[in-house]
Amino acid sequence: MKPPPSTTWPPHKVCLLRRALYILKQAPRAWFATFSSTTTQLGFRPALTILPYLLIKHLNGIVLLLYVDAMIITDDDPQVISDLQCYLGSHFEMKDLGTLSYFFGFEISSSSSGYYLSQAK
Repeated sequence: MKPPPSTTWPPHKVCLLRRALYILKQAPRAWFATFSSTTTQLGFRPALTILPYLLIKHLNGIVLLLYVDAMIITDDDPQVISDLQCYLGSHFEMKDLGTLSYFFGFEISSSSSGYYLSQAK
């Protein structure tokens, strides 16, 4: 980083940036507002939740759970999930971590008879 052109600084000195710390504190709120706006444009609506920091949205069977920077997308149709991932990936930097195995303190496993949740971990 360089100081503004109108100022001169002695060599080997640093600037104390007070405003940058404030902006960094606002970054999660701005990101969440952008994410909410993007999903609302798709028709998603927030579901009622007990936990205010856990966002659950649903649209025609698609369920999207968001906790801080972790997201789960579920649906019966894998193509719908893939389409939503592509759309969100064009708006946000995302990484697909594959099949869900652990989320929000729960260990998740599946078999032909269904899904199982455990807090054994």
